[in-house]
Amino acid sequence: MQQLMQHLLLLYPKRCSFITTSYSEARRVKQNNFSSICHITTHRSNSTHSTNNITNNSAYVRSALSAGPIPYQKGWAWQQVLLNRRMNYMRMQEKQETSPDGKQDKDWILMFEHQPVYTLGRGATEDYLTFLNNEADGGLEKRTRLSRKYRGEDASRLNIDRFQKHNTSGTADNPTAEQDEVDKLSNQSICNRPVLAPNGSPIYRIERGGEVTYHGPGQLVMYPLLNLKQPNYQQDLHWYLRQIEEVIIRTLLHFDIKSNRDDINTGVWVGKNKIAAVGVSASKWITTHGLALNVSPNLEHFDKDIITPCGIEERGVTSISEVLRGTSSDHCPSLNEVADVALKCFGEVFHVDVTEGRPIR
Repeated sequence: MQQLMQHLLLLYPKRCSFITTSYSEARRVKQNNFSSICHITTHRSNSTHSTNNITNNSAYVRSALSAGPIPYQKGWAWQQVLLNRRMNYMRMQEKQETSPDGKQDKDWILMFEHQPVYTLGRGATEDYLTFLNNEADGGLEKRTRLSRKYRGEDASRLNIDRFQKHNTSGTADNPTAEQDEVDKLSNQSICNRPVLAPNGSPIYRIERGGEVTYHGPGQLVMYPLLNLKQPNYQQDLHWYLRQIEEVIIRTLLHFDIKSNRDDINTGVWVGKNKIAAVGVSASKWITTHGLALNVSPNLEHFDKDIITPCGIEERGVTSISEVLRGTSSDHCPSLNEVADVALKCFGEVFHVDVTEGRPIR
């Protein structure tokens, strides 16, 4: 082994300069061609990612599925409120101040079904809103209002300065204050006149990654708010995306649906058709946004005369209902049934204890 290390150092001194460092330091250069070889020689005595030493955290579920489809901005506001509270807690801990509520430092899993909406990721192009090409002005006015650089009062985006314009002084044990906080943020953040698609669905630019996608009834949306600095996670968004995809793949397999990843495009696929979209964001390694799994949505909302879903022109979109139609398992599970399985798979993949929390109404 020592001879191999010396040989690699002579041939690739820059790429293998981390051979004697810790595993976490070695990961910084994992993109190099020989990183997989060099990882063999790193020691993991202080690694926080070794599966042999994982201690399960808890992730608390907050579900609004019993309420039926909710406005998109309401689900967005729930993410921001819980994120802001946790970040406030962490800032006070760093300053060694007394925290108003230690219960804010939790991992959450939010479960929603949204009313029809289209969303653009933070860097997404408006070109994949294909219906704009048929507008009289080529969609110039709507493209401007959806532009990632536009900050006018009529900007069709969900965005608020979370630390200056929004107060997160409520406590986790006061559901009324919590709901008031969500309602306030939801009302403050929404554009009074959003850009509308031809089918009447609003379109918003948000802070997740990825291109344009659709959310609506019959689609399971899961937003994990995880602190990736915790020992059983990794501070690596590529790792996190692959884990989210694994949750989806295992969930679909429970319903006898074989699915796969794509080498280029994020998400989960059945054949060449996308069955689940994945788009995430992170603030100080706390994640927001997540996955959208098509259970039984109206697939006409993905029509390419309206959008190019996820900006992938040569692929289609499918759902659990569509895949199971005409098979021996010709019964589409309910959204709640899929949610239960997805939460179980989430616990297995992320090594967390999934705990039922207070429902969202």
